[in-house]
Amino acid sequence: MSSFSNPDIISTLRENFIPATDNDWFNRRRQDAAGKFFRAVAAQGPRKGNGTKQGHYILTASGKLLGFNNNRSLERRKKFIREALEKWHALPASEREPAAIKVTALGKGQVDKKYHASPPAGGIVLVASARILKNGANGQLEPCSADDHDHGWGHMAAVDRMWIRKEEWQSLISAAESKGEVAQRLAYRLLRYQLVDFTRGEPPFWKREEVRHFTMKIMPAEKSGHYVIKGNALMASAADPAKAKRGFEIDLLGKIETDTSGQPIRFDLVALGEHWGDGPYTKGSRPGRTPLGITLRLGNPDNPIDLIRPQGSRWLQGYWEAEKH
Repeated sequence: MSSFSNPDIISTLRENFIPATDNDWFNRRRQDAAGKFFRAVAAQGPRKGNGTKQGHYILTASGKLLGFNNNRSLERRKKFIREALEKWHALPASEREPAAIKVTALGKGQVDKKYHASPPAGGIVLVASARILKNGANGQLEPCSADDHDHGWGHMAAVDRMWIRKEEWQSLISAAESKGEVAQRLAYRLLRYQLVDFTRGEPPFWKREEVRHFTMKIMPAEKSGHYVIKGNALMASAADPAKAKRGFEIDLLGKIETDTSGQPIRFDLVALGEHWGDGPYTKGSRPGRTPLGITLRLGNPDNPIDLIRPQGSRWLQGYWEAEKH
């Protein structure tokens, strides 16, 4: 179980902190006020220099570091939070009063656009969830848990996002009324950047040539404005899957519903298959081919969490043009 699902930690965070999350890779590179602030905070802890600054930080609004932790142990997390709170209460009252620090919003031209991106105007966001699975007693697939004897890590659902431009989802609907083939650009973005095992951390994304084959078609359903997506795919690190150190062989099934204007109001997609192999930062996969399921659903444009940038979009041009690079 994640320490951040522990009731005591949840209660302490709600009562004493303003939780926030951000991307270390972007923040240690971006050349604007937000990036400089983050690096100044990190420099007060053990992760100085140009390397990773990943971890959990407790800090004041002025940027004073009260604690750092990058260990998953529940007891160490509790100790880290408790000691940071003690440091907070030891600060002068002038630093702890409401609105003691004035934080101004970044204005136009004050954001490093190289490391900042928003979902495309008129486009849609799909929220992806990945889960390792096992064969249950009744022969049906079911989620793994921390108690499974063969695997004690990576059992919780992991979340990412997929961005689709307006003209892309419109072409998807148009394709359903004609030849039915999903455009390669959209198909490769899905296969390379979303259908990966990210249950244990930051995965390596599939290279263009590692998409060994796929079929993906969209067809009208019986009800007007309803469409079905079906397909299958194989991604593997070697041309011969039997020799590939890493791979994912899947079946795809999806459903799209649109309103009277043609705007998607439901977009569900399931990828289910067998995954195998590790990535450089995702060690500890189960041995051999094992079941992995990934679902995608339509995101909520009013929910900031659903608008977080996709993990695979660090090189944004490559993300948009997945069929080329």
